[in-house]
Amino acid sequence: MEEIRIGVLGNVDSGKSTLISVLKNKILDNGRGSARSTIFKHKHEQDTGRTSSLSHHFLEDNNKLISFIDLAGHEKYLKTTIFGLNACSLDYVMLLVGSNMGILKMTKEHLGLALALKIPIITVVTKVDICPEPILKQNMDLLAKILSQPYIGKKIIHIEDNNTLETVDYNKFMPVIKVSNTKGLNIDLLRNNILKLRSTKNWSTLREEKKLIVVEDKFNVPGIGVVVSGVVNSGVINIGDKLKMGPFRGMYVDIIVKSIHDNFRNPITKLSAGYSGCFNIKCLDKKFVFRKSVFKKGVVMIDNNKIFNRSYREFLANITILHHPTTIRLNYEPIIHCGSISQSAKIFFMDSELLRTGDNANIKFRFKNHPEFIEKNSKLIFREGRTKGIGYIKEVY
Repeated sequence: MEEIRIGVLGNVDSGKSTLISVLKNKILDNGRGSARSTIFKHKHEQDTGRTSSLSHHFLEDNNKLISFIDLAGHEKYLKTTIFGLNACSLDYVMLLVGSNMGILKMTKEHLGLALALKIPIITVVTKVDICPEPILKQNMDLLAKILSQPYIGKKIIHIEDNNTLETVDYNKFMPVIKVSNTKGLNIDLLRNNILKLRSTKNWSTLREEKKLIVVEDKFNVPGIGVVVSGVVNSGVINIGDKLKMGPFRGMYVDIIVKSIHDNFRNPITKLSAGYSGCFNIKCLDKKFVFRKSVFKKGVVMIDNNKIFNRSYREFLANITILHHPTTIRLNYEPIIHCGSISQSAKIFFMDSELLRTGDNANIKFRFKNHPEFIEKNSKLIFREGRTKGIGYIKEVY
């Protein structure tokens, strides 16, 4: 069964969690949050109606598994959202725009991040049943204007049949559909289109490469032990495999995979690249104890091979500055987001004296706290306040 991973983005109150529940459970919302209450993870999310953490929800149909990753919309959870975009191996992004609210600051922020990471985007305009027609037209015109900017260069294409998302050229067009979670407008059309999507990654080739899992979450299950969840980025993981896990302050520890479960809690014997699941692991190093505090963002499970299981403190990246209020110079310290990594790094070399908005340069960074598992050609985002930049890693040291 093919797994397609879709990140759901959008401003607060645009209806992200509600739409996921409506698509997954084939129900309609009552206009007061009945649908979203079925998928929230935490009590404070139920109380406020705002998603604050990553949550995974699954739609299974026609031998296709759609994994929806519900990402936070509030500005104070932006770091969590960037982690989800980077670390969850997304095939597509579904960007939600509340028709009664329009395109707000965080909508533009999420759009910019998805474009920077070159993830295909599907725009869903929600709450059309409560939006006056002139306001809806105004918001659609604004979206078309934003997409027509030279640095984006896309045109709107409306989803009108069940094959639109399967055949559209995402480099030139952005699919848009208007829905209502309370009236059911175009919900079936959107679901049928999503179920026909194909993966954007060549998983068959990646299954022949080294074993690599990016750890998204960790649990202590009574009577079972340590369980980690994540996506198999490459290789095939089998029960009994001996792997390395880390880096923990630059160090890797030996582990063994005791059992594997899929997203529906079914025990399985192996998990291939392109699929996500849970792994019950045991540490083979008796001097090392798995505590919650040691599991930082950036931990991976990888082949027991010294060529692969290395960690790096310094790296060279080619960076384009998307926005900075003044100038960037040596010793500047942004937060680096690369895959599941999120850590402050210091600039100690630039091939330009200073950088401003729109500039491109080769920059050497040094992580402030501890080495990380990073690879050449990996995409990265860096930010600090209103400053944002994108790029890729050229060398690791």
